[in-house]
Amino acid sequence: MGFKIFRFFAIPLFFSSSLFDINYESNKVSANVKNSPANKNDLELYHGMGVSFLCNATRKGFDLDFPKTLNVASSTFASVIKQKHGGKIIDDKKKEQTVDMKQLQFLASLQLVESALQVCPDNVPEKVGKEVNIEIERLKKLKDL
Repeated sequence: MGFKIFRFFAIPLFFSSSLFDINYESNKVSANVKNSPANKNDLELYHGMGVSFLCNATRKGFDLDFPKTLNVASSTFASVIKQKHGGKIIDDKKKEQTVDMKQLQFLASLQLVESALQVCPDNVPEKVGKEVNIEIERLKKLKDL
């Protein structure tokens, strides 16, 4: 009978210990940890996740408000860059750059809608698509100056 009780408690204890790290020292958060800037692969991953969320959350049947869903996706994108990468990215010239979170969220919104127009065009309201295309063209002109 003692063995059955031991086995009754030992099996769940074994599985729970394998799921959780018992070494608390290695799990301490250190304020001195240097976050690495987000590279191209990181940005592509976060962008893909944002587009996937945007398309899934606004598809027929869910009918979530597109602007609110876009705001959640773009603010999550910016938040991950801030929290995981200290608000820094590696730009096209392989130079580390600190980004303004409001600008990043704005640019992420534009890019997410631009991609959503390709991936799930039926989910993007026509007005939003037109506004984003106008803004993207405006930014391209500014970049050429």
